[in-house]
This record gives sequence, structure tokens and C-alpha cells, in this order.
Amino acid sequence: MKVIVTGGVTGGHIYPALAVAEAVRKLVPEAAVIFVGGRAGLEARIVPRSGMAFHGITSGRIRKLLTLSTIPALVSGWRGYREAGSFLQSFRPNVVIGTGGYVASATIEAAVNFDIPTVILEPNAASGRMNRLLAPKVTRICIAYEENRSDFPPDKTLLTGVPIREGIVSRSSPTEARQGLGVNPDAFTLLIAGGSQGAQSLNEIVMDTLPLLSPGMQVLHQTGEAHLDEIRSRANSATERLIRYEPRAYFDGEQMPMAYRAADIIVCRCGTTLAEVTANGIPALMVPLPSAYADHQTANARAVERAGGGVLLPQASLTPRQLADEVNALAADTARRDHMAAASRSLGRPDAARKVAEIALEIARSHE
Repeated sequence: MKVIVTGGVTGGHIYPALAVAEAVRKLVPEAAVIFVGGRAGLEARIVPRSGMAFHGITSGRIRKLLTLSTIPALVSGWRGYREAGSFLQSFRPNVVIGTGGYVASATIEAAVNFDIPTVILEPNAASGRMNRLLAPKVTRICIAYEENRSDFPPDKTLLTGVPIREGIVSRSSPTEARQGLGVNPDAFTLLIAGGSQGAQSLNEIVMDTLPLLSPGMQVLHQTGEAHLDEIRSRANSATERLIRYEPRAYFDGEQMPMAYRAADIIVCRCGTTLAEVTANGIPALMVPLPSAYADHQTANARAVERAGGGVLLPQASLTPRQLADEVNALAADTARRDHMAAASRSLGRPDAARKVAEIALEIARSHE
């Protein structure tokens, strides 16, 4: 069995692909699995660190509007498609699984043209344009939200959820998780997670929110590597009333499950991070990225809010006082937090990676 997983640009595409690859190797230990990504993308750094074989191709990003940058992006996309096709011919995979991004689209398109079975994942409640274009051509479509089922052919569309990393739901107690992270094991804990690369605009709001939080609270803040030094320098004068303020550039694969388990509530972006948040059943204050394509993060947040698992806080109108009031109110209301946690957990699909892997392996075998 030979399997290609492909996805790139953001952690929201990369980590689900890695989770599916991990599930494939667990189901078929002898399978040869290769990750195809952009050679200049974030995946070129993340994937090799995971121990998975990586093949890089050219990747171009076409903006929403036609501009002068569109032409070189189209050229790069065409080059990536040709490079993907060449690699497919040499590797001869049984199935190709795409989790999003232009590099995945080029690779899936090439696979379709070589009559290789294909699976695409739509991880958001607002469907991406490339997935909508690919939908009539691919073998199976996996979706994360019931809301966008109507965007795809019903006979090939399956609800699976967003694949998340094995072990992302820790079996530790909150006390053990906090001890593992080196913070106060008994303090009420707020986790701020702006995504794998941080979120500067969210960081700015958070820094002005810190002095307004209730005394005795501690904050774990994933700032992103590019922002850590600045945040640390600004935090010194803002944390007098906190037991502890812990900015971290990035929580790695072992630390992130502990961070989720340590959290009483979370302030987060609303991409595929929400799949991990709901799998862990964390009450969420959700601040969607305003510039996300088709405002898909807001659509994701609304789905969680409708279920009762979180509160949607649009960034454009969010103030430090509002954020502090929301955090402080939740900190003081155990019953509300418990209700939100149960609602969040009801949306979680921790077995999504295995489901996608099983679907891919099934069509690979039937194609043979």
C-alpha cells in the first residue's frame, strides 16, 4: 500500500494531513506514506520534524482578486502540478489524500488525471473554492460540519470531522497537566491559542486584557515564535495581579495536549484548532481571523456557538474590557462552564483521522 497525503501553507492543512498519515500507518503498518507539500511552505519544516517522508514541489498562491501577482502564482501552480504529476508517476500511489491548500489542489488534480483514487477533506463550515472545484472529480469528500454538506455531491460526501493528532486529548488530570507545564497546579487557568504561528492582533488585545483579569488567575499564552520577545517585554508590568503569566512561543506535540487539559477556558482562533478544542471539551471564547477566506472561521465559530460550546467574539468589535468581562464571568460560573464543556465535547470527533484513513484505504483497495 502506497499513500500520499498532501496539504500546506497553514497548520490547519498540515496537521490534519499528518493525523491521517499517522492513522494510515497504524491501520497498515507496512504502508509507504509520503507527504507532498510546498518546498518553501511551513510544511517543509514541520513534516520532516515529525519523522515522515516529505517530497517538496513548487506552490503558488492565487489571491482572491486578479492582480499583477496572479501571473507568477499561476506559473508556480502549473509548475507544481507538473512536478506533482512526475512524482506520482514514479511513486505510483494507491490513493492520494488532500487536506487543503494550493499544493494539495495541484497534487489532487494530477492524481485525478492519472486515475488514482482521491480523497479531499473540507475542514471548515464554509467550503473552500478549490475543494468545490475538485469535488466533481475526486472519489470521496470528507467534511467536518453538517452545514456544508449541500456544497458537495451527496453520493460521495461523508461526515468525518477534522482529523486531529493522536494523543491530543490527554489522559492527565488538569492538576497533572499544569504540573507538567511548570505552572501552578491549583490555579484557574486561561489558555490563549492564536494558532501554530500565533496571532499578532489577538496578542495585542490579550496584552491589554491581562490587567483587567480577576486576581488569582493564571494565563498560558501561545504567542508564536515571531512575537514572543515583544510579548515578554510588554508583559512584565501587566501581570502584577496574576499568579502567573506564561507566554510560550509554541506548544509542541507533547505540550499541546497538556495545555488543553490544563485549561479551564480557552481564547482561540477558529480554524481547525476548534476540532482539538471540542475533542477536549473546553469552553471557548472564539475570535475568528477576519481575513480568513470566505470568513470560514466565523462559520466554524457559529457552529460551535449554536451547540452551546463557545461564545463568538468578532475581532472588529472586541475590546480588552469585553474580553476580560467574558473571561471573568466564566471563571466565576462553574455551572455555565460545565454546560459549555459538555456541549463542546458533543461536537468533538477524536476518531476523525481514523475514519478518513479507513475511507482512503477502502477506495484504494476497491480500485485495485
